[in-house]
Amino acid sequence: MKNRDDLPSKITIAALALFLAGIAALNMMLEYQRPADYALGVEYARARVIAIESDTIAPDPAYDGIRIGRQDLVLEITSGKHRGEIIRTYNLVERIINNPAQIGTAFIISSYDDFITCVVTDYDRRPVTFALAALFAAGVALLGGKKGIKSLAALVFTLMCIVFLFIPLIISGVNPIAAALPVVAASTVVTLWLPHGWSAKTVTAVISCAVCTLLAGLISALFGALANITTMNTPEAESLLFIAQGTNLSFRHLLFAGILFSSLGAITDTSMSISSAVFEMRALNPQIERARLMRSGMNIGRDIMGTMTDTLILAFAGSSVNTIVTLYMYGIPYLRLINMQLLVVEVLRGLSSTTAVVASIPVTTLIAVFFARGREADGNDGRGNARASL
Repeated sequence: MKNRDDLPSKITIAALALFLAGIAALNMMLEYQRPADYALGVEYARARVIAIESDTIAPDPAYDGIRIGRQDLVLEITSGKHRGEIIRTYNLVERIINNPAQIGTAFIISSYDDFITCVVTDYDRRPVTFALAALFAAGVALLGGKKGIKSLAALVFTLMCIVFLFIPLIISGVNPIAAALPVVAASTVVTLWLPHGWSAKTVTAVISCAVCTLLAGLISALFGALANITTMNTPEAESLLFIAQGTNLSFRHLLFAGILFSSLGAITDTSMSISSAVFEMRALNPQIERARLMRSGMNIGRDIMGTMTDTLILAFAGSSVNTIVTLYMYGIPYLRLINMQLLVVEVLRGLSSTTAVVASIPVTTLIAVFFARGREADGNDGRGNARASL
């Protein structure tokens, strides 16, 4: 019995291994032309300020709280083949590129001439970034235990799929929406299967995620077409046009592929929460009627919807807060504001994802009720979990 129950997971592991092997082969064969302004011969290294020979930084006369000027620095290279070498360079501290130095400040520097001369590129933010990532991972692992660790593995898998599958595919000329579909499918399966194993509630959540994520893409594509919105209406369009010259890069539908990715996480969360709740109610009351189970699932979904829709809309608003402040300060008239490409693109992103999350509530409930009330004798414990360990 246990061997039979383990079979779905074994098949999933084998399929996942083949999938990862395919990704590795794709990246090994990937060839593409760099953008015309690609910096040839530039090297980067870490460096530490050991002396400041001159410093003219002073308060900006036009803006409070900003200091501008120039510093002449002595740096010690702390990485790469030139580690330990001492070099001199200047650091321009401007309004936008504002990186003032102190003794001990860690910088990233770049050079075209084997570090005979160099330029200060940015602060070395690796320690802070890695510390935040470690704090996040530790919190998930400590609070979530084994499931938390598996969830982290699923997150890493999703990021790897985007970087090593989605991007190589669109660089090779594949339509971004078509390139996003295998990433969405693989991420959905791994994200739900790895922490929870294969069970009726997992299958319910997987089906619901697939249906509703595709719905998010269809809604965004439909209303994007009606509003004449494409990737060409995004702030990055000019850069994408430039780097795509003379290459196979396909980016026209990149906006809609991004909406698929941004929808996936919230839909996965909603689907699994409702699915688990429905199967739990079925386990607590094996005689519960379909209609009652359906109503309870919908009521739970409505509670989730209230917070999840706020979460999605606020996430999009938070990422656009600079734009919102700018538009407010200029006092853009309503007729102009409601038709601005920049605003319509953000509305399209936010509402397409949120609508799909709302749709996932009845979709998940229907599928969960079907499995929960139709699988009394198939070896499940009523909660949608197989009796044997997966």
